[in-house]
Amino acid sequence: MNKKSDIIREVSLVYRGVIYSKKNSKRIIRNRYTGRMSLISSDRARMNEADMIKQFRIQKSGTMQSPCEVSIKLYEPDWHRRDLDNQATAILDALVGAGILVDDGIKDVVKITVNLAGVDKKEPRSEISILSKGV
Repeated sequence: MNKKSDIIREVSLVYRGVIYSKKNSKRIIRNRYTGRMSLISSDRARMNEADMIKQFRIQKSGTMQSPCEVSIKLYEPDWHRRDLDNQATAILDALVGAGILVDDGIKDVVKITVNLAGVDKKEPRSEISILSKGV
């Protein structure tokens, strides 16, 4: 459990880059021991998540007190089709990986707002605001 001094109530973060959905970039592999087929995230999606975790850790240390609300503004590099919900999922997973959120389940994240804020070809980014609703 976190010490009281490690718990934060409000935070704003920025991920500089394009979000690659883990859900839409799966690949099929065969387990070499069992022979069974399974789905895993692509290398690009895993590298993207690692980059998000790194950027989030640089910006903030400490864990949000649950429950909390997450607001995401996406600035895409172009108008290509993307699923906002899949991008939000990738961001939430990275926030958990960075230790900013305890978990992304319904007991910890009670509200998620995702907006396409526009297109920024020079600096695609995601602006994330997290507000603790805990006591």
